[in-house]
Amino acid sequence: MKTAIFPLLLTFLLLAPSLWGDFSGRMKSRLSDVVAQKDAGTIGEGMDGFLHSRNSSDSAVIALVKAENKDRRELFKALAAKTGGDSTAVAKKFFEGIATKAKAGHWFKKASGKWIQK
Repeated sequence: MKTAIFPLLLTFLLLAPSLWGDFSGRMKSRLSDVVAQKDAGTIGEGMDGFLHSRNSSDSAVIALVKAENKDRRELFKALAAKTGGDSTAVAKKFFEGIATKAKAGHWFKKASGKWIQK
């Protein structure tokens, strides 16, 4: 079950947003902005499955992180209900999937709070 969560997530995010509600469409529509901010180094992925700002005071970046994390929280809950797991485990698998496919130069926040770069 664990290895199937990330492909299941991507399938539903990209192919069946109506099954998951509005959050899926919002996540898809802001994906290019999220990637651009990751490329710029202003945000990174946390091992908790959520985006984190890397000391940015830009209100647009902060709003982007908040909006994405709100929708990720909904997604993790929906996937946990669908798979019979819990949202923390889903978030961890989500992070692992993103980390595996991340570009060189993207940032990741460890549980200790330390930032590392791929």
